[in-house]
Amino acid sequence: MQDMKKNMLLGTMAASLVLAGGGTALAEEMLPGTDDVSSANTAVDASDGVASGLGEADASQGEFSYDQTTITPNDVIRDVFRRATAALCNATDDFATSNPLEWKIAVSGDVDQAFTAAVDELASESSVKQIMTCTCGGNPADGKAVVTADVKGIPVSYLLDRADARPEANTLTFVSSDGTELAIPIAYVVGRHGVISYQVNDEDLSASVGGNNQLWMTRTPANYFIRDIVEVRVTSEANPPENPGEGMEYPNSPNVGILNAEIG
Repeated sequence: MQDMKKNMLLGTMAASLVLAGGGTALAEEMLPGTDDVSSANTAVDASDGVASGLGEADASQGEFSYDQTTITPNDVIRDVFRRATAALCNATDDFATSNPLEWKIAVSGDVDQAFTAAVDELASESSVKQIMTCTCGGNPADGKAVVTADVKGIPVSYLLDRADARPEANTLTFVSSDGTELAIPIAYVVGRHGVISYQVNDEDLSASVGGNNQLWMTRTPANYFIRDIVEVRVTSEANPPENPGEGMEYPNSPNVGILNAEIG
């Protein structure tokens, strides 16, 4: 009987997870028949090494590491996001690619200094480069519809400053070259560090997500990442649009999945 009790315990498990930020966590040994760590915790008490109903035993522990600063290569981004263009990153067309730096963007509406300028002109005046994540809102645990990239673009806040947006303005409508329009509250876009990107991982967008430019924002589902923007319209709305994803629950933000594990 004692041998049977001992045989019911598993060895040490070590795994790596992908999660926002970085650090380590401890995972307790799981017993046969348990589905996850939480149920294993019920069966094995790591504080005193007692397996419930089985007598005393040593509790094994494994170290988990996690990190979401690793850049996704452009060829992987291309493979992931171009296979479902109707659903991901607000891509409804296979956009033709020109020189993204020659692409012109107009800022109009409730502003005192409306203008139209080429991307290279705007980039020479104000451009930022920052690590950002693009994730499908319905991406499941360990799903592939999530990428982290080094994004270079023009801050939307700069466009508002240059156009001298009026204080009462509360809405931005991004207009794509194919006529698609996306309205978002100004405070949301600025608060999510919104940029109109023209490079991903030091290459034109044609090497990754496709198109000539694309709106990127932090902590926002990828279907709001409208592409090939030709106009940013600033307006004052009595009923501004809801924040992207308002009232919706996304099952896996940030993305989490076990990359590898060893049981010995």
